[in-house]
Amino acid sequence: MVYQIGMERADTEHSGIAFIGSRAEDAERAFREGKMAIFLHLEGPPRIGRDVDRVNVLYGLGVRMMGIAYSEGSELGACLACRVDNGLTDLGYEVVDRMNKLGMIIDLAHTGDKTSTDAINYSRDPVVISHAGARSLRPSRRMKPDEVIKTLAEKGGVIGVEAAPHTTITRNHPRHSIESIMEHFQYLKKLVGIDYVAFGPDTLFGDHVALHRVFSPQLSLAAFYEELPEYPRVEYVDGLENPSEFINIVRWLVKHGYSDNEIAKVTGENILRIMRRVLK
Repeated sequence: MVYQIGMERADTEHSGIAFIGSRAEDAERAFREGKMAIFLHLEGPPRIGRDVDRVNVLYGLGVRMMGIAYSEGSELGACLACRVDNGLTDLGYEVVDRMNKLGMIIDLAHTGDKTSTDAINYSRDPVVISHAGARSLRPSRRMKPDEVIKTLAEKGGVIGVEAAPHTTITRNHPRHSIESIMEHFQYLKKLVGIDYVAFGPDTLFGDHVALHRVFSPQLSLAAFYEELPEYPRVEYVDGLENPSEFINIVRWLVKHGYSDNEIAKVTGENILRIMRRVLK
């Protein structure tokens, strides 16, 4: 089934079921109207050379969130797959400054540990790790170490628990399912508190496992999995296979005794706090 989606700017009249947002108020308005606000996000930066003004161009095109590095690293800093992480580069510091000035959220989901810590500490605004998990539960570089997560929370940032196949599994739940994912959530909540944890499922409609298989070289997936112990492969993540199953997170939280206030925080309010602070 194909839907015609209105892509008008949020400050204009429109009749579509979705629109491109740029401020926290747009997300709140979409909720009130039963619509979807789409915020443009780049998981890694494009090549900008020494021209930091190109970040302004991205902002002008509607981008409101951008990663410091993706699978192959960048001119700004190291990625998780990089063997050596020397931290944020001089250009990286300039880009963090520019993103702070413009009002763009900094994302460290695929960024190396030292580069992440540098960006967290240097940024004037809180930053996010949009989709990851706890390395203490899953010894993969794709997950984040406690030190980075605690530094993030100390500066007011938020980490989103991801659910892409074969990522947030655990020793207790090695077959990837919603139980594995929620074990990461509970660990992070205990580590830094419920005000600094959210969900960034990173799921899609269709065969997500096949996509990873086909694009493994481009995503540097081998670097994340090559040193891990064996674990059961799945065709999909039971309970959180695609975006339509996000409601299962709420069901799990209700079943396990979380309050309405706690559920509101991890399913929206914590991220809205960052959006209200950063987006201009």
